[in-house]
Amino acid sequence: MNEIFSQLEEQFLVLLFENGGIFPMYERWDLGPQALERGKLIFWYSGQLNAGSKTLLKIMRRFNEKGLLIRNDSKRDRSPVMKYTLTKKGMEVALQIREKCKVECCKAPEECLLRILIKTSGSEGIEHPLFAIKKDNILSIENITIRKELKEGTESVITRGDALIVTVRKNHTLSDAPEILIKGIECNADSFKKAQRYALVFLQQRGDYDETRLTYKFVPLNPLPDNYLSKKLASRQKTKKLLKEWQGHDLNGS
Repeated sequence: MNEIFSQLEEQFLVLLFENGGIFPMYERWDLGPQALERGKLIFWYSGQLNAGSKTLLKIMRRFNEKGLLIRNDSKRDRSPVMKYTLTKKGMEVALQIREKCKVECCKAPEECLLRILIKTSGSEGIEHPLFAIKKDNILSIENITIRKELKEGTESVITRGDALIVTVRKNHTLSDAPEILIKGIECNADSFKKAQRYALVFLQQRGDYDETRLTYKFVPLNPLPDNYLSKKLASRQKTKKLLKEWQGHDLNGS
């Protein structure tokens, strides 16, 4: 793999590989269940990657120019639906990236940093946080949050890799059941069962659940670079220093 990709591009390639392609122009109700089984909407990728759809379209254009992505429309009764899938080269690169990430993530989870999307609202649906799990304990998300990040109508938290965060996602179409998403580096069977049990309790307290229609999904995440927080902290400290130096300074010289 000679190409150099950003972290976002690498994550996007792996998701494209794992989810069968992308529909860049449609809403859920435009497609139907059969088409959606063979790919994901661009809004779904935006939610997973915490990136705007315009940013992802630009990346798709680059992938296409590099021979990693190709238009491969999906059939439906009325007319073809625009869809992009990875080429053979794109799948090979995605596999290499995925294997590289597995090798790089050899540290203990508690030594890693994660960015986890907890809240979003868009044309596809809404997502809200429920709770966190750490060392088999049910906690509020504030208890495991190192810092929050807000971007384009979404909210994410930075936390340690030994934490799981559970959210509920509801699509705007009434026929779709809520999804319970369990996010983290890894999730064992006991944690998954605990997340299921307590998700029902939280939703019942909110008066918004139907046990027979809920679906559950574990969303595996890649760790952030080791120096992620140090860069952010250094930037904040530099800004504070500049503001202190300029305090009381008169630009007019009077």
